[in-house]
Amino acid sequence: MFSDVAHRDLPSHVRHLFWEVLPDDVDLDRHSDYVLERVMTRGGWEAMRWLRSTYSREAIAEFLRKKGGRLTPRDRAYWSLIAGIAHSQTPGGGRPGWAG
Repeated sequence: MFSDVAHRDLPSHVRHLFWEVLPDDVDLDRHSDYVLERVMTRGGWEAMRWLRSTYSREAIAEFLRKKGGRLTPRDRAYWSLIAGIAHSQTPGGGRPGWAG
């Protein structure tokens, strides 16, 4: 799941994205879907770079295949490009389907 340079703790520039939990309790392997979605949807450039160095391209692609519908079309398109997978372009704005 992790790339070769995986870091097992949330760095300070990522910890603020996990305001509703204790960041020290986030397990990067067990909670990978949570971490991937949170950083993909709310992280800035530095957090996105950390995500790419922490999780393998394959792990990002697998998340997108299984749970990419949780992301906005814009976020899904960007991360699909990063993961090197095809994405289906959907019409509409930046709200994911579950947001109503």
